[in-house]
Amino acid sequence: MEQVKKNIDVAMGRIKADLVLKNARFINVFTQEVDRGDIAIVAGIIIGIGEYSGNLEINCSDLYVAPGFIDAHVHIESSMIMPKQFGEVVIKKGITTIIADPHEIANVEGIEGVKAMIESSKEAPIDIFFMLPSCVPATKFEDSGYVLNAEDLKELIDNNCVLGLGEVMDVPSVVNKDDELLKKIDMAKNKHIDGHCPSISPSGLNACISCGIKTDHECNNVKDALLKVSRGMYVMLREGSAAKNLKAVLPSVNNRNYGRFLYCSDDRHIDDLLERGSIDNCIRLSIKQGLNPIKAFIMASYNAAKCYDLHDRGAIAPGYKADLVIFEELKGLNILKVIKNGKEYKELPDKKRSKLNIKSSMHMEFIKSEIFKVESRTPTVNVIKLIPNSLETKLVQRKTANVDGYIKRIIDKDVLKIAVFERHHNTGKHFTSFIEGLGLKNCSIAQTIAHDSHNVIVVGDNEKDMEVAVNTLISIGGGIAMVSEGKVIAQLILPIGGIMTFEAPYMVAENLKRLSRMARAFGVRPEYDPFISLSFMTLPVIPEVKITARGLFDYNKFRFINSDVE
Repeated sequence: MEQVKKNIDVAMGRIKADLVLKNARFINVFTQEVDRGDIAIVAGIIIGIGEYSGNLEINCSDLYVAPGFIDAHVHIESSMIMPKQFGEVVIKKGITTIIADPHEIANVEGIEGVKAMIESSKEAPIDIFFMLPSCVPATKFEDSGYVLNAEDLKELIDNNCVLGLGEVMDVPSVVNKDDELLKKIDMAKNKHIDGHCPSISPSGLNACISCGIKTDHECNNVKDALLKVSRGMYVMLREGSAAKNLKAVLPSVNNRNYGRFLYCSDDRHIDDLLERGSIDNCIRLSIKQGLNPIKAFIMASYNAAKCYDLHDRGAIAPGYKADLVIFEELKGLNILKVIKNGKEYKELPDKKRSKLNIKSSMHMEFIKSEIFKVESRTPTVNVIKLIPNSLETKLVQRKTANVDGYIKRIIDKDVLKIAVFERHHNTGKHFTSFIEGLGLKNCSIAQTIAHDSHNVIVVGDNEKDMEVAVNTLISIGGGIAMVSEGKVIAQLILPIGGIMTFEAPYMVAENLKRLSRMARAFGVRPEYDPFISLSFMTLPVIPEVKITARGLFDYNKFRFINSDVE
């Protein structure tokens, strides 16, 4: 009651506010205008707009103020750092709230991995909400470390930081009424349910929406986005490190429907976060592509808050959280200060290092190079063809040159061997195939970042380098390894599930950039992120063909191409 009385006195101008942003030009998400006035803040809440004085004042006469940005869908694990460190990076980019889906760590460490992410998030300088992983594994055809069913998830569904059920990737299981997946959807029926619906049919889309799925971040063209919006979905414009759909989908946004669009980063490496940003990057790109700047800021804040019923944020008005971004240049978005919970964010030295009881997540035997041999049964072979700046691929057939019943090479094409090894339960499952377009030469790259089951994936142009790369990962406990001429030339150790580390973000970024430069030097083409592109080759819920430890998977037919595999 006393706080309410103080708020009223400040709003009426009787006493000073805790903080006042003086003479600010601010984004009004309700009128789609830039308004001007003092922004008075008390106890982390905006109390008034007008003329105010404060115990602390920041002169904003030549500056703009926007609501704090919201990343509507992000896998923190893709940054390779824990939630606390992630928050310390993105708050400087104007992001004050994120909705995270921890299905990467859940595939490796199960429900305990999710709990560890929630615990780490409590120390972050931003608000981190979670969507519980709906598909662990992504499909029944995969080999993950854990399987999470509805009973497992019920333990956390009522947690205050849990907003609902994460992206439902297994669309065929929805339309075919799979009981276990429908139990998860029913569990979250009073909360939020995210979707993952690439290349979905209109009837399939209707089925998903009728189950309560309300968002999608897999649109890659205007027609798809407009259909989903017309059916009542929220569509996220995604700009990740590998999947960059913003420019292709942005023309869908118009004066009538812009309230149904929001931004997300989905999967973004730490070096991209530090150098290019996150949602701030989406805003700049959208404005550069011709979107009205006010709409861009609304999509980055208020729309996301509405989508997830976060009614206390996303606007600059009395009663809303004082999560604010102070910046120069409406179109350039040069961020000067970030206000979180009514206080200017100032980075402090990290005196306390988070710790987990970490055990190696590598449960597989060392391999020999002979394991990569592929028998020659026909004069052609199936090949995964990369698509520039996309997570999607094409299935193509290429002629082979064969020796002693085995494929020696693919004729006249930029084709490498690619293989996946199950690493969670020492089953010995593995499969070798071919990939076209990456450009890598005289080198092998292996990593334990392989969505979503995070088995070992390796690519290379000679079997000995591939052997050494895989065995290096087993020795170091997971991460990324690069090998040339039989020698390890670079590595990044990721001890937390083989996908994350406690190391400082800038150190991780520098190591990753060093690996990226080396990958480019060995021929990886500029249109592909060498590590993220590789990591998505194992995700069978994205068209058109992917590779798992069991074989090549055809998304369109939703079964393995070598039909004897189950």
